[in-house]
Amino acid sequence: MYDIWYVSCHGFGHITRSLAQLEKKLDENSNFKCIIVSGEKQIEFAKLYFKDYYDRVIFREILTDVGLINKKNSLDVDKELLEIKLKDFISKWDKLVEEEINFLKDYHLGDIFCDISPIGILVSKNLKKKINLISNFTWYQQYSYLNLDSEITQKYLELDEMIDNLYLYPLNLDFSYISPKIIKMDFISRKISIKKVEEIKVQYGKSIFISCGKSAQIDEITISNFKGTVFTTSGVKVKNIDGKVLELPVDILDTQNYIAASDFIIAKAGWGTVAEAVCAETPMILLEREGVLEDTHIIGLAKEKFGAKSIKLKELIYFDYNKVKRNRR
Repeated sequence: MYDIWYVSCHGFGHITRSLAQLEKKLDENSNFKCIIVSGEKQIEFAKLYFKDYYDRVIFREILTDVGLINKKNSLDVDKELLEIKLKDFISKWDKLVEEEINFLKDYHLGDIFCDISPIGILVSKNLKKKINLISNFTWYQQYSYLNLDSEITQKYLELDEMIDNLYLYPLNLDFSYISPKIIKMDFISRKISIKKVEEIKVQYGKSIFISCGKSAQIDEITISNFKGTVFTTSGVKVKNIDGKVLELPVDILDTQNYIAASDFIIAKAGWGTVAEAVCAETPMILLEREGVLEDTHIIGLAKEKFGAKSIKLKELIYFDYNKVKRNRR
């Protein structure tokens, strides 16, 4: 029997938190099997991460989501292009679901979980399975906040109204507009290795972790007055005037260890990154994105509950470490 996880192919936060959940299940139950369905890059990552579980995990690559689309060299949403892409995606839902039903007919199916992929919800409905959503927000909430075309928001509202069980992560948005059964979840992270964290600290000394997410492309960030090491992820070019920069490989599987080893992180306020920082007890400076409801909500609660700070992207482009030291005293 296989559980199926339909995971958004927007960025990497959805797949990393799903892998953290599935890793726990695979470790705790030797009979557990699953099928992971997501986009090309996310499935490539999942295959590398679960290389020791190929006998119990099946990987399937499809377009599961659109998510958000940013303007060039910005974290601001390109609403016009997003609406075009979403209308095209919605027009393909029936065909995508038909292909999934045909693929799944050869498997003995358990539960289906959706990390906000519309395709997973529609497949569950078609197979008369309970619709299990596991998230802290939905695209209906985000697209309504952006005031997208009502043709789009109505389709996504209909999806939310289908949900039977809502597995709700912390720092969640308000779901009072629907009435599923609520199952509260805790923060989760991919496994943090104390040994690896200590090795990173010994090798690199004081460090900062900077990530704007793999969905954002920014020309360059300049750091001054920091003599340590700056860890960066793909999509972010960093110049550290007084210290070193280590650009982590695109296929690195344990960014959570680098987050845990850092003095603090500067990151887009995606739930996955924030959760890994919370689990590692690493201080956070989060990037403000006024057009993104989830990020704005998370920043507010992270400040309240964990003492996080926030800055605008323009403040990061020329970042003076001395200012951070003064503000943290």
